[in-house]
Amino acid sequence: MKSAVMPIDPPLAPTGFSYDASSVEWQKFFTQGTWYRILHVDVAARQADMLVKFDPDSQCMYHRHAACTSTLVLAGELRLQEQIEGSERLKVKPAGSYSVGGEGEIHIEGSGHEQAVIFFSMRSDTEVIYELLNEDLSLKRAVTVADFDRDWREHWPHDVRTT
Repeated sequence: MKSAVMPIDPPLAPTGFSYDASSVEWQKFFTQGTWYRILHVDVAARQADMLVKFDPDSQCMYHRHAACTSTLVLAGELRLQEQIEGSERLKVKPAGSYSVGGEGEIHIEGSGHEQAVIFFSMRSDTEVIYELLNEDLSLKRAVTVADFDRDWREHWPHDVRTT
């Protein structure tokens, strides 16, 4: 596959910006070297907010965003390997970078040579937040807002507010 590095908008934060994630209650995520922390889930609004931590030189698996996703790079850099028209394009987003969108995007997210911490806020028009994909980009499993809610209640029950 072809690979190209795409420039991004300048970061919002000054150079050297970093979020201290040392006291976050992390849980193992889908792939080696990835961790997550659900911050909030609103099933009725089809919204989920979370932090993801990538150990140095780690990445998640191919997935397709079904939800509009706001992304803020809190520490390190976020590397996106995007699949566009049969070729792969690399985007690098340093700490302080913010973006919105992502519906329908197919990519792998990961870190560079340093640990990366990313805030994701996902809002969907359907129950599906994103779809995990096999290497051939076929559907492996849909991840829904109900999945996020179940994980949130299981791993961080002290955060869940009932009304």
